[in-house]
This record gives sequence, C-alpha cells and structure tokens, in this order.
Amino acid sequence: MLSVAPRSATAVLLFSRLAGEEAAHKRFGNGPAAAVAAQLIARATATARQAGVDFLHFGTGQQVGHTFGQRLVSALAYGFGLGYERLVVIGNDCPQLTPARLRQAVAGLETADAVLGPDLAGGVYLLGVNRAFFVAEAWAVLPWQTATLHQALGRCLRHAGAIVRRLRPLADVNNAYDLARVLRRLPAAALRRRLLRLLRPASPVRLALRPRLRAAVVAAPLPLRGPPAS
Repeated sequence: MLSVAPRSATAVLLFSRLAGEEAAHKRFGNGPAAAVAAQLIARATATARQAGVDFLHFGTGQQVGHTFGQRLVSALAYGFGLGYERLVVIGNDCPQLTPARLRQAVAGLETADAVLGPDLAGGVYLLGVNRAFFVAEAWAVLPWQTATLHQALGRCLRHAGAIVRRLRPLADVNNAYDLARVLRRLPAAALRRRLLRLLRPASPVRLALRPRLRAAVVAAPLPLRGPPAS
C-alpha cells in the first residue's frame, strides 16, 4: 500500500484476494491451484508496476463490505481518498493484459472520463474512472460478477455524463477451461511455462491444450469478476 503523497494524478489499483482464497473460488483442475493463483497475482502485480504511474494493491485485509460491489467500492474510495484524480482498477485474472495495454488505459483517462476493458463473457477485466464520475452508491449495486456487468457499467457512466473509451476485449480466467484457452494465446512465454509446470499431466487444463481432447473438457461456469476481473 502507498502511505505517502501521490506522485502522480493517476494510480493503478490491483484489487485481489489472497492466492489461497482465489484458488478456493476458481477451478484450475488437479494440482496446486493456490500456486497457479499466486502466479497470476504476480503477473498482475508486475504488469501494474510497469504502467508508469503509482501502484496500489488492495487486498483481502483492506476490503470492506459483504458483496463484491461493496468491497470494490471500498477500494476505489480508498484510492480517491489518498488524493488521486484517476484510478485504473485491474484484477489478477487477465494474464493477457500487457503493460502497453495498461498504459493505453492510463493515457485514455487523460481525454476521457472512464475507460473499460470488456472481457469475453460480459464482464470487465479493467475499469478506469475519473474521481468526478465515481458514484459509490450506484456502483455498489451494479450487477458485478454477471454477464451483464459491462453493459450496466457503461450505462451507469453514460447516465452520469461520462465520456467512455473501450479497450480491446480480452479473456478472464475463472476455471480450467479459461486457463487452457488463455495459455494458448498468452504473450508471456515464461509465464506459460511456469503455469504448465504447476499443472499435472492429467489436469483439465493440460487435457484442454490437446486438440483431440478439448471437447472432453467441461468446466462448470463460475461467476464473472469485475474487473476481474477476480
């Protein structure tokens, strides 16, 4: 956490659970799920630190509220309370997010009031907002963790008069099938190798990576995270 005055008007805020808690909510198949979650958190942290602005990590211990929306609102309120004018919030479940894409979001807030990174299932993997367009009461009751979040968040921002920019859609990782799909497209080869080393040969993720067996891998749908995404 940052305990000194902001060095910039914008900060990237990583909203995340602990690796063990993340593993308990995600289905990555056989193997050390907590270790997989830790790798995803480390990836998100490294990406955020390369955005060129201040970095905040808002973890489980700082989050307040009974619902995902309430906890996310508490994170945004904390960031704005530190004096930032703009916040870009990410989760730990979009390993395709690159530093360049994150810097694009930061730059987008210079000319727009909000930036959204839609995920492929209707949620968001990133959201950026200027302080003036963050309305805690309205955001707390949005349909977080559902397939209608992206549309609802966009409507909420437009209703407040915000100019909204959107980034290219990317995939979130919520289960073994999602992880296998992302591993095939992951730009970071080193991360892909580390994750594969953690997964057992018979795990659903490794099976899904084999073309002949992909159809046999069925992952139960999990609630969508926003922005994790997580």
